[in-house]
Order: sequence, then C-alpha cells, then structure tokens
Amino acid sequence: MSNTSVVILAAGEGKRMKSALPKVLHPCCGRPLIDYILQSAAALTADIVVVVGHGASLVKEQLGNQWRYALQEEQLGTGHAVLQAMPLLPQDGRLLVLCGDTPLIDHQILKQLAAVDDDRAAATVATTSVTNPAGYGRIIRDSCGLIDRIVEEKDATVAEKEICEINCGTYSFDLKQLRHYLPLLSNNNAQREYYLTDLVAMMRVDGLSVNALVIDDHRKGLGINDRIQLAEAAALIRSEIMFRLMQDGVTIEDPASTWIDSGVEIGHDTVIRPNCIFESGTVIGASCSIGPGVHLKRAVVGNRVSVSYSVIEDCVVKDDAKLKPFTVITPVC
Repeated sequence: MSNTSVVILAAGEGKRMKSALPKVLHPCCGRPLIDYILQSAAALTADIVVVVGHGASLVKEQLGNQWRYALQEEQLGTGHAVLQAMPLLPQDGRLLVLCGDTPLIDHQILKQLAAVDDDRAAATVATTSVTNPAGYGRIIRDSCGLIDRIVEEKDATVAEKEICEINCGTYSFDLKQLRHYLPLLSNNNAQREYYLTDLVAMMRVDGLSVNALVIDDHRKGLGINDRIQLAEAAALIRSEIMFRLMQDGVTIEDPASTWIDSGVEIGHDTVIRPNCIFESGTVIGASCSIGPGVHLKRAVVGNRVSVSYSVIEDCVVKDDAKLKPFTVITPVC
C-alpha cells in the first residue's frame, strides 16, 4: 500500500518469558515470533523499521540486513520506542505501529487497519474484547461510543478494570500528527514510561478523531507475554497450517496429535497418520503414507514413500521407498 510505513516494536525484554532469549526470537511453529508480523507487514509495504533494544545484536543477526533498524538503548516505553524510529520515516503518510510478539495479526487485518482511516482521523487503534482482560490496556469510550482514551492496567481504576474491550497494541497514525504529539508525551504514570497509548487522549482533547478497528476473533489480536500464551498461539497456527494442507488434498487422520511447522510442504493424496512431527524445512511428496510416529526434520521425502515409527533428519528419501519401522537416519557428527 503506497504512502504507508511500518514500525515494529521489538526492543522489550519479555520478563514473563523468564528467558535469556529475546521474546520476539522465541520459536513458534518453526519460526521466530517476530517473523510472522514481519511477513504480514512486508505484504503491505517495503518501508519497515524494526525497533530493537534488549538483545539487539541477536535480533538483528536473526532477522538479517533486509530490514532497517532503530535502537532503543533504554526501554522507556512504547512512545519512546517509536520516537527512536522517527528519523527513519517519511514526513507524512500513514504509519502502522505493530508489536513483534503478535504472530496472529495477519496481512488482512493490517490492510483493514490502513483502510479504516479517513482524512480527519489522527489515529486508529485495533481493539478486541476478552472475558479476562487482566494485564491489558482498557479502551475507554465516550457517551457517543467513540474511543476517548486508553488506560493501562496499572493506572486503571477498579471500574475501568471491569472493561473487557482491550488495546491490541496495533495502531495506525497520521505521520504529521504523530510528529507533533509524540514529543509531548509524559512519563507521569505508575510505570514511569512514555506510553504510546496516551496519544489517544491528547488527540481527542484537541478535537481530533480516533478510529477503532475491532478484531472479532480476539485470539488474533493478542500478544505473547509468557510461555503459556506462546503455546496457545502455536496451537492456533498449527491448526491453520493443517487446515490449509487438508484443503489442498492432504489427509491428516488425527490433527490433535500431529505437529506441522510453518513452511512444511506436503503433496496431494498423502496420508499423515497420528503422532507425527514435521519440522520446518521438510518437504513431502504426493501419495505417501507417513506415520504413525514419524519425526521428520529438514527431510525431503519423494513421492509414494511409506514410513512409520521412524526419525529422519537432513536426508533425501527417494520416490517409492518403503522404509522399515524404527528407521533412524540422522547426520553423522
């Protein structure tokens, strides 16, 4: 989409992950978390800036030099993070601000987010509703039903904490308005941080409109804050992977016991029996019988292959091969 830029926030430590690995690099179905939102954003525009901070060198090494980076040396909040990226952005147009830990926000949602804006809107906020909003910023609407402000969990009153509509941490801004308001942010809050969410109230006070994009499926809008949520997101992504494969002519007898990573390719009329694991880099041909109990890791399997109760890693299996059960093929160390 022309005249649209993207900033992806990837500077946080992710303390609730309790890990030495930066949160955005935690694997999810064979890919780093941040890779999903990067792919969705890249389908919209080539003008993308990744804000790095904690573990910056690891993040840049993993993602490579195809992206531009801004460094947030001190993690002083989301508003401060976006401020670090501003010198790399155009003077006007639309800016989508996204989080690196939201793997389920896809290209279609981003297209809707950019399209929802009109000439009078200073910003658009993606929201969703959940039964348990604890930990998330709450959406405060005025008497007309318009977004009035966003209040963070630690600053919310008891009544505000009862609100179930939450902020997804995904925004679209008019860049000219953002350049005006961003330096005006204050850190007068419980976290002593510069909240990007405070811009909503500032804009509304000055008579500017703030739109909302309501994500109906709340699961797509949620970020990953701990390993429990990481597992939940991975289960959803695996389900989508298997749904697409079955639509393309693959039989998966028991999806509940089958783990297939992102990027795995499987030919039509192949049957996947229970308790199989296929890791990224695996390619399986057509008319195969795989499983039960097969683990494939970066394996290339030909057409009409039959294998069960086996482990195959970094290997090519030729067409029409019939492997005996309990075959183990792994690289020689």
